Amino acid sequence: MVEGTKKRNKIFDYFREKEELYAGGVAWCPGCTLELTARFVPKVLGKDMVLVGCPGCSAPVFYGQNVGTWHRMTYYSCLMTGVPSSATGLARYYKKIGKDATIVCFTGDGCAADIGFQPLSGAAERNENIIYICYDNEGYMNTGYQRSSTTPLGAWTSTTPVGIAGKGKPTPSKNMPLIMAMHGAVYVATATLSHLEDFAKKLLKAKEKKDEGFAYIHVFAPCLMGWRIEPDSSIEVCRAAVRTNYFPLWEAENGKFRLTHEVASPKPVTELTKLMRKFSHLKEDGLAELQKVADERYALIKSLCDASK
Repeated sequence: MVEGTKKRNKIFDYFREKEELYAGGVAWCPGCTLELTARFVPKVLGKDMVLVGCPGCSAPVFYGQNVGTWHRMTYYSCLMTGVPSSATGLARYYKKIGKDATIVCFTGDGCAADIGFQPLSGAAERNENIIYICYDNEGYMNTGYQRSSTTPLGAWTSTTPVGIAGKGKPTPSKNMPLIMAMHGAVYVATATLSHLEDFAKKLLKAKEKKDEGFAYIHVFAPCLMGWRIEPDSSIEVCRAAVRTNYFPLWEAENGKFRLTHEVASPKPVTELTKLMRKFSHLKEDGLAELQKVADERYALIKSLCDASK
């Protein structure tokens, strides 16, 4: 335990020394994992990257306010249907003029999995030289906690309410990282903030691979308001998601799958659901169904990893 603590402190000290590219106070919720992800990414990839984004939880800070801004990065904003397309144009332009640039799309799941999925799929199929980072807070959290296609089975949202007629979302979430891997992308990975070293390694690998083609990183990013969790528990929720295999950490490099953090004795999914109130209405049968989805998805990714050895 002491060695683990020292290792974590070493990682934190390393990134604490990196230049902070955001203002100290920004328009994100206290304890928001999106904010932590947004602050972490440029510390790893460097401030010379070009961010491409759209309306969503990240927008208020990336857009700035009035004539001011809350960061010191290059940011290109477009509609939710044009993020990968705009990033493609930027990447091709920089390549044409002979300038090395890291083009990074940074959007929520509503854009990646729903509204902007077609251009995302197209960019992956064409193997464009861009990195796409999706922070998955499992819904349209910026506009009122509506369900997206990555909202999990049984979860409460404002459009999958709980009551006499409704019991939460009736269908499982779209398995976005695996879908992107099936495109044959050069690099696909999952990441979350409870495992920063793992996250950093994957960001650096995506940057190394950008000249070979398309890279996609799917980040598990709890939303305090939409998930109904406490402001100081967001990292605990991330850790529980990994420990229960609800969100396994893996990567697919040129079609070869590998678990980057294998859990020796996985906890039941109830260790995760008890930390948030969006699942508080689920009874034993509902929790069993959610456990079944988690088990089946982990078995699938584990089989792909075993087949890649």
